[in-house]
Amino acid sequence: MVNTNLYRIELKRYRNSFIGWSISIIVFVILGMAFYPLLMQEDMLKQITAFLENPFMKNMMTAFGASIEIWTNVLGFYSTRNAMIIMLIGSFYSILLAGKILAREEQEKTAEFLLAKPVTRLEVVRSKLAVYLTYLVLLNIVILIIGFLSLELFKGDSRYSLKAFIIHWFYALLLMLVFGAIGLFLSLLIKRGRPITNLSIGIIVGAYFIDILSRVTPAADKFGYLSPFKFVDPGVLRYDYALVGWRVMYFLGMSLVFFALTFLRYKKKDILV
Repeated sequence: MVNTNLYRIELKRYRNSFIGWSISIIVFVILGMAFYPLLMQEDMLKQITAFLENPFMKNMMTAFGASIEIWTNVLGFYSTRNAMIIMLIGSFYSILLAGKILAREEQEKTAEFLLAKPVTRLEVVRSKLAVYLTYLVLLNIVILIIGFLSLELFKGDSRYSLKAFIIHWFYALLLMLVFGAIGLFLSLLIKRGRPITNLSIGIIVGAYFIDILSRVTPAADKFGYLSPFKFVDPGVLRYDYALVGWRVMYFLGMSLVFFALTFLRYKKKDILV
């Protein structure tokens, strides 16, 4: 069971951080999508077309999902320019929050006070995990709402599939969940609850680089499956775009494995006070 008092305390502790990250994403999405109507102007469109069709840039830009056919559709523009950055920002938030939510008590030397209360270790993990999941879901609700509003506000004459937008959003949520599960487990491997900020950033940047490398270099395509980013389907403009079972199972399976390892590790961990 979740300890209600602990859940409320932890929810309040990370509230300001959540608000700050949410505002950052909202500002980024609005500013990013405000560029779309400018892109649709004839002179700008010609310049962008020439840039994307440049032989030296075409392969690289294609790896990032950028082509004139994609960018002239409002959802294609959103998914390549905004959604990828949102996934990076959301993944940073997810892994950083998860990386400190269990380790913080040991780091601040308040673990003895917490565990001296009539609360089991499993209750502590469940309660803090519930806080993490609450904020992860809330952040993605913010992303869903601001993404939809920005598409409607700046779409002009362009049409898009709301279903494809929601599917891509759900993939991003699952991606953030995986990184959070990894961060939660890794935080328990560090003595005295030391921050894993640098490690967390390195994991996400490294995973993103591996994914991009696999897209730019055909020979490295299979290597890309080492990265969770590879399992997000970016083809939002395909007529058959949908949730793919094996992709969803990868995200859920990875998350459950690391959450299970977290419970086992915290149960046996020697917590230094």
